[in-house]
Amino acid sequence: MSESAPTLVIDIGNSGAKAACFAGDELLPPVVRLTDESDWTAIAERVTNLGVRNILYATVANVPDRRWLENWKASGIGVFALDRSRPLPFASDYSTPGTLGQDRIAAVAGTLGRLHTARLVVDAGSCVTLDLVDRHDRYLGGNISPGIGMRLRAMHEQTARLPLVAAGVPDATVGRSTEQALRHGGQLGVVYEIEGLYRRLLPAHPDLRLVLTGGDAPLLLSHFSLEVLHLPHLVLCGLNQILSTYVS
Repeated sequence: MSESAPTLVIDIGNSGAKAACFAGDELLPPVVRLTDESDWTAIAERVTNLGVRNILYATVANVPDRRWLENWKASGIGVFALDRSRPLPFASDYSTPGTLGQDRIAAVAGTLGRLHTARLVVDAGSCVTLDLVDRHDRYLGGNISPGIGMRLRAMHEQTARLPLVAAGVPDATVGRSTEQALRHGGQLGVVYEIEGLYRRLLPAHPDLRLVLTGGDAPLLLSHFSLEVLHLPHLVLCGLNQILSTYVS
């Protein structure tokens, strides 16, 4: 993909949407969170000012505002949806590729060419996805589990008396109050799950790296007992890499 033709990618998740422009492989700050009409207007201005020629969007929720899509198409910009009918950008052993989430595809794609080891790619959002890729860039499968907010809400909503607590900063290994115990179970439980899977995979993949992205990543980072590569914009970078295969 030519660096003279900037791109825009849009990632629509379960709890929010964000967009970023790229020049080649370089992300052009800022990353814009699309929460209301003014944010869409701001990203549309960047599309015009930067001379964006191609746009890719991926969604696990709703289609983005069709008015902007139609306006961009009418102006001659290539607008693409992440298309399940196209081949995956990596080899895969997944038995149901048609159900593999677009966010998971993009997160794995974002590691291609960046790492030359096996990696466990963890996206900590509304759900936590844990995806295994071998050193030859072959996707081997993964797990999906509840995210921090979902865990904390479930303990409150599915019991009679447990309070709803917010994620915070756990200050010990075990909680010394019910509020702390809930926070530690809901928040540090995600860390222990990730570390547990990592250590189970390590004998078969001795060069395994742990890659972390997602909105809840900052709540987890300081609590790991192993090395973590934090790539906060991994999904956006992966979408940009996929877009390059659509327009090449």
